[in-house]
Order: sequence, then structure tokens, then C-alpha cells
Amino acid sequence: MNDDRDLYGVELCLLIREALSAAIEGDFSAHNDHPFFSTRRAYDMFTEVEGLPLYPKTLPRVLLDWAKLDASVAWQKEDILVLDLETTGLGRGGTIAFMIGLGYYDDGQYIVEQIFLPEPEAECNSFDRLIELLEKKSLLITFNGKTFDIPVLESRILYHRLWLNLREKQHLDLLHIARRLWKNKLPSCALESIEYYIMGHIRDKELDIEGGDIPQTYFQFLINGDPELIRRIFVHNQFDILHTAALFALICDCIDTPVKVGSDHRIDYHALAKLYLSQGHADIGKNILIDLIAKDLLCPETAFELGRIYKKEKDLQSAESCFAMSAALFHPPSVLELTKLLEKKKEFSAAKAWTEKLLLWHSSRVGEEAKIITELNQRLARLTNKIIKAGTAPAV
Repeated sequence: MNDDRDLYGVELCLLIREALSAAIEGDFSAHNDHPFFSTRRAYDMFTEVEGLPLYPKTLPRVLLDWAKLDASVAWQKEDILVLDLETTGLGRGGTIAFMIGLGYYDDGQYIVEQIFLPEPEAECNSFDRLIELLEKKSLLITFNGKTFDIPVLESRILYHRLWLNLREKQHLDLLHIARRLWKNKLPSCALESIEYYIMGHIRDKELDIEGGDIPQTYFQFLINGDPELIRRIFVHNQFDILHTAALFALICDCIDTPVKVGSDHRIDYHALAKLYLSQGHADIGKNILIDLIAKDLLCPETAFELGRIYKKEKDLQSAESCFAMSAALFHPPSVLELTKLLEKKKEFSAAKAWTEKLLLWHSSRVGEEAKIITELNQRLARLTNKIIKAGTAPAV
């Protein structure tokens, strides 16, 4: 009876492999038991539809600093491996990476290679190819890889008692830099949202598949062996690998110096200025903010950020001018900073008027912290006393 079951299982695997080979262009590995299936497609350094570059003109120092990559290394495109997994779930325990999507640069082309498990037992064999590439590449690029892909791989590699120290690899996770650049510009910083709003790509729902449907679709394939179910996952993963590289190129090219403020509608230049400031490039960040205001691309946060820089530099006149611009648009932090500078200049009546407006605004908000209101009341009382002492208020 067991022999019959084993024979049935072997015949089913063979049928699945034949159907997969017939439906999707690719090859099975040379493993005698449980081979994995892989596909390979080359691109001439641009995406097919939108013609997006798949490698940047340069790697900006600000990005290297932000990602804590070794800036002394002359990074080459041949050093890079783009990685994205398709898995049987979102947790780490028991989750299998049934498809490993890989992107790398070879002989002037961008190669998308996909490693697929026609049966879960092929997982250990699939790591052979991954390890081979990781031994040649020194920089990983992912989208949410630090939180998801790498921990899943680590868990599965340990499960199979293999040794691969993924944490020693230099790693650029584009999700985190994308959030810094677009969290105030986009409804979501998911890759497909960035594709749509920033890169101008709309996924074909007839060819692609929703990410949430991928695990169940793989399980259905394991039951009935229909490769048409899997074809859409290959397409989905291929887009992920392509657009991770395209996003990498876009970010590098758009944040590199000299920054031409307003030249690219896709970029949140205020966020870019804050990125430069956070990495110690104060002059560049400051100049971006100045250019934004000069080109009438003003938002309250821009003038506020520039005002704080001027205040730190002790250029109080310029700081007041910036805070006044934001206060006119009623930006509460700017209003508070403006009241401080006005009080310092002994312009108590003006400081009091702005404090009253700020207190009214905070008092009208549900759930506002009592501490803020208390501090503003104290400030208002102090300003009132100073006005009386200065003799600028009528006697009551």
C-alpha cells in the first residue's frame, strides 16, 4: 500500500514538472531528488513598458551615509543582488519561501532570475543557487527585506542546518528610504503604490495577482498542479524585482547633488532637505529649503524647518521671518517659535496675540494634552504681566 502511494507521489511530481516546463519557460536543477525550477530573463537596463532605468547614474553619498554603507567602497553594479520572496505566509514560523526572486547585473544587462519550488521538499536544494549568488555579491537591495525577507530566509536556512550569515551582507532596504521621501506625499509606501504614483506603472490585473492571494494560490497548485495558477505569481515577482531596481535608480538619481529644486514633480523636496540635514549635510539641506521658498513652493513645514536652522545659527531676524510665514498659515509649532522670538524682542503685545490664538486652537481640540494648555496659559499670564509692567496696556 505504501509502495503504491509512493509511486503515485512520484508520478504526480513528474506530471507537475512536465506541465510546468510546458507552460513557463525555464529549467529544472540537476538535483536527482526534488529539483527546483528556475527562470531567467535579461533586460537591457530599462523596464519594458515605461523605459525606467534599472541602474542609477551614481550612488549619492547621502544615501550611503543614511544606509550605513561603507562609503570608502567603490560600489559597482556587479556587487548588487536584488532579492524578493514569495512565501506561504507572513509569519516566520513554518513559512516557506516557495519563490526566490533575484536581480543582478551581468555584462551590461539586468537579469531577473526566479527560483521556484514545484514541491516544498525542493526548498533545501533551492538554497544552492541563492548561496552561489550571495558568495559573489556584496550588497543586498530589498524592499522591506530587513523586516520580512531576510528573517524568513534565516529561519528556513537554519531549519535545513545550513550556514549562511545574511546579516554580514551590506543591505539597502528601499522601503525605509521611500518612507522618508514620500510618506507625506503618498497614501501608502507599499511598492505597488510607489509604482503607481511615482513610477507611473499600473499592474495588469489580468496578468498579475494580489499579494494576499499568493499563498493560497501556491497551495492550490500543489493540489492540482495547474501551472496557470503559478504563472501570475511569476509575473508578480518579476515586477517586484524589476521595480525594486528601478526604484533604486530613481531614488539615487533624484537625490543626488546638485539638487534642482522643483525639477521633478515626483520628489518631496522638503523631505529630501530633511534627509540631507539628518546626515550632517547642513548646507545642502538649508539651500534646498531656501530654494523651495524662493520658488514659491512653500509649505508651513518648509519655512518652519528653515526657521529652526536660522535660529540655531543665531540669525534671529531670518528665523523670525520664516516662523512668521508659517504662522500666517497657522502652523502651531511655528506660532510657538514666533511668540518666543517676539517675547525676546520685547514685542509683548504681538507675542500675546499669537499666544491667544495658539491657546484657542489647542483648547478646541479633543484630547489635547493638558500640559500644553497649562504651559500656554502660563505664557499668556507672563506676557500680560510684562505688558502691564511696560506700561503698554490701559489701566483696568
